[in-house]
Amino acid sequence: MSASTVHCYLMRGLLVLGLLAGTNASADVERLVMGVFPGVETGQAESAEILDRYMPLAEYLSAKIGIKVVVSPVKLPGRAMKEMVEGKSIYKLFFGPPVFASEAIHKANYMPVVVEQERIRGLFVVKADSPLQALKDFTDTTRVAMPMPKLLLAILANETLAQQKITLKPDARRHITSTDGILIALDNGMVDVAVMRDRGAKKAMADKPSAYRVVGQLVDAPGFALIAHKSVPAALRAKLQQAAIALNEDASTRATEARAGLKTSPFVAGQDDEFQALQKMMTSWAG
Repeated sequence: MSASTVHCYLMRGLLVLGLLAGTNASADVERLVMGVFPGVETGQAESAEILDRYMPLAEYLSAKIGIKVVVSPVKLPGRAMKEMVEGKSIYKLFFGPPVFASEAIHKANYMPVVVEQERIRGLFVVKADSPLQALKDFTDTTRVAMPMPKLLLAILANETLAQQKITLKPDARRHITSTDGILIALDNGMVDVAVMRDRGAKKAMADKPSAYRVVGQLVDAPGFALIAHKSVPAALRAKLQQAAIALNEDASTRATEARAGLKTSPFVAGQDDEFQALQKMMTSWAG
């Protein structure tokens, strides 16, 4: 076989590879798969429920950016994160809670697009007759009920205590799986303090105005976020950001349906630094 023939075959092979690469790139732009995880606090939502809630958001974004956005419900966030870190994930976009978003940004080459305007806040709550008046009254044996260690409120509670130079003994931290369980533990005197979301604490105090008091606030964290993989072109990420922010005040039926499913506060542009700060807390406290 002559050198010119070999050269011809090589050029044809490169042309075919180029055409295939062009086809794949086009396919990527024609469709964006958006993984959605509603968060642990919502319980184990069925895939159909997730689709019902978040399909209007996907349709809204699709209409705004001119590219199909497809919802893919996530039931096993640990497996989803592993695939994202290993580069095996189908998700070009992801909508979910801040701990998940922060980990994806830190470990899996994702970037924040938008985040909830309202930050996640928590409170230290005691019974009304408790001798504790403020965080400075906590000792190393103060029994504090909080969610499981890798969940956001536990991370924020531990960070707050550390900033206040409060070191609890290991058995003083009581990790409880549900908000109801945390409140029951406080009511029954099993713990001295309950760590709760601000809205949950306010509801409990509204239901029983003379039963509880707040003795301190947790450091706060960003809310739910829409993130995009770095392989999504910058211009397309900018379009997605504009579309999501436009959703805040759009009076159309499609926008109204999308907001109803989201159940979040309005969106603002996501910033790397707020997730970097959260990641540092996660590294310290989530193990």
